[in-house]
Order: sequence, then structure tokens, then C-alpha cells
Amino acid sequence: MPLLLLDLDGTLREPLSGQRYFQHPRDQQIIAGVDIALQAYSDQWIMIGITNQGGVAAGHKSIQSCIEEQQYILELLPQLREVYFCPDFEGRKCFRVTRHNFYNHSKTHWSGQYRKPGAGMLNLAMVRHKHTPAGTWYVGDRPEDEAAARRAKVSFQWAEQWISFHPAPCQAVE
Repeated sequence: MPLLLLDLDGTLREPLSGQRYFQHPRDQQIIAGVDIALQAYSDQWIMIGITNQGGVAAGHKSIQSCIEEQQYILELLPQLREVYFCPDFEGRKCFRVTRHNFYNHSKTHWSGQYRKPGAGMLNLAMVRHKHTPAGTWYVGDRPEDEAAARRAKVSFQWAEQWISFHPAPCQAVE
């Protein structure tokens, strides 16, 4: 099965409160059209969330609250297998969250490259799921998502295009 990496904030979810940032772990809603786009992939792709979470480093939320936020998106979107997040501005830390647990992957050779536009989280996900860049796609809504895909040598699709045109990403990274 190919690997589909998905940015979270602005690509799959947005604050339910209408605020710029999530106010608490359950302050999130799925962006319109995402559920349909994910359904098109659910039987044929491994789907993983990838997200910078600088709100932890900025003091807006605790690491525990951030873990709970990622576990809640896994409840809302059961197609996602797990979520990788980077909570620091230097890109040194990376956590992997599953429905029932979390794992610290900060001490790998990608430490310092986890925060997008670095490719550390994408590379870690590919290694953990035994995928190469050729069998991996990344969907995001920001220039740093596109840059991370380019650095990881994976194909990239803009979120708006992905939601509107599926079932498969089509923009290759050069």
C-alpha cells in the first residue's frame, strides 16, 4: 500500500471555536470535503498525519494537551493510522501519537530537522512504514509543507486541489 502523509492544521482540520489556534484538544472540526477525500484513499493507502505544533514551544498548550489533541483527530478521522508532531521551533523533538499511546522519537539522526519545512517527520514516517519516496505522497496547505515534501523527495499535492480532485494526488516533486 502506498503511504499518504497529510498535514493537519489547515489541511484536514480547523478550530471549531473559529479562533486562530485550537483552544483545547476538542476544539477541532474537519474541513469540508476532507471526509470524502479520505474515503477515496481509505482501502488502498496508509494515511498518517504530520503537523508542526509550535503552540507547545510558545507556551499556548502543554505537551499533554497537544498529545490529547492528536488523539482526538484520530477519533474524528479513523482512517488516519497515527500522527507525528514537532512541538519545538528548533525541530529537535518529534512525537508519534496513536489512538492509545504516544512515543518520543526525538533521538534520531533527524533531530533538528523535524519541524517543517524540514523533512524529518516525513522521513521518519517513511522508515517506520518501510516506504520509499517513490511510494509516498504528501498533502499540505502551506509553502513549508511543499518544501518538506521536496526535501523528502516525495510527491506533493496542495490541500485545496486534493480535496477537490481525487482519488489520487497528481503533482510530482522534481
